[in-house]
Amino acid sequence: MANAKAKKVFNELIASCDTFLFDCDGVLWQGYNAIPGAAAVVNFLKKSGKQVIFVTNNSTKSRDKYVAKLSSLGFPSERKNTFGTAYTSAKYLKDIAKINGKVYVIGNEGIGEELDNLGIEHLGIGPDDTSTSQDYDDIKRCELQENVEAVLVGFDGHISFSKLIKAGSYLRDPNCIFVATNDDSRVPLGTGAMVKSVCIVAGREPDVWCGKPGKLMFECIQKSHDIDPDQTVMVGDNMKTDIVFGKQNGLKTLLVGTGVATEETIKAILQNSDPALKEQTPDYVLPSLGDWADFCS
Repeated sequence: MANAKAKKVFNELIASCDTFLFDCDGVLWQGYNAIPGAAAVVNFLKKSGKQVIFVTNNSTKSRDKYVAKLSSLGFPSERKNTFGTAYTSAKYLKDIAKINGKVYVIGNEGIGEELDNLGIEHLGIGPDDTSTSQDYDDIKRCELQENVEAVLVGFDGHISFSKLIKAGSYLRDPNCIFVATNDDSRVPLGTGAMVKSVCIVAGREPDVWCGKPGKLMFECIQKSHDIDPDQTVMVGDNMKTDIVFGKQNGLKTLLVGTGVATEETIKAILQNSDPALKEQTPDYVLPSLGDWADFCS
């Protein structure tokens, strides 16, 4: 019965969609291991003439690094078909905000690589020397640079009080743009927790979110790809990001159960009649993307 349901979903989406957007972690792989059968499905779609695009909220890697990981796990890709929040944030700052000054970054090297690729001057990546001091007055007196026009917050493995104070200090200038990669809070020290910390220190919310479920990510994809939303499906494992992203951009949505969503949470959302949760309700559900592998010969 389960195999018949998977076949039905497969046939419907193959017939109605020419573009497949895939989240990565929890859909294509778990950690450093590919989901069994997922590569066979993605490569079949490509050979069938479908447009395949990878869309992730993870800001720790540049597109080049993601292409390398995708390829190593059996999902050959190109830069142009790979979108992460490090890249979309850099594109926003370059093409929309059109900043001429510096960007203070709370984030990892992936963000720095994408900013460098677009010629945007930045500071803040890596450990902050001020954070070695445990004295509150020393941290408060941390040196600020001039001409910082934006603060960009993503996941930072070196997050510290001094970084939060610097970000908050720059953002006290109302003309300084507050950019956040995403609001993922599925782990205690996820990006969402870091963004919220900066919000509290700065006393303001981000001016723009550059990842799912926001529309900017999809607009960024549309600028370089011919996409008809009516013939596009978003495949993800997170109802609050992937599925809402699909719904807000007029896409079909497919939720898989190999990542954030569990059998219990999937069952709960499908049975819930609360209109407020409608955007989180997927059009289709599949235990694993690999369940389609048998149909890809």
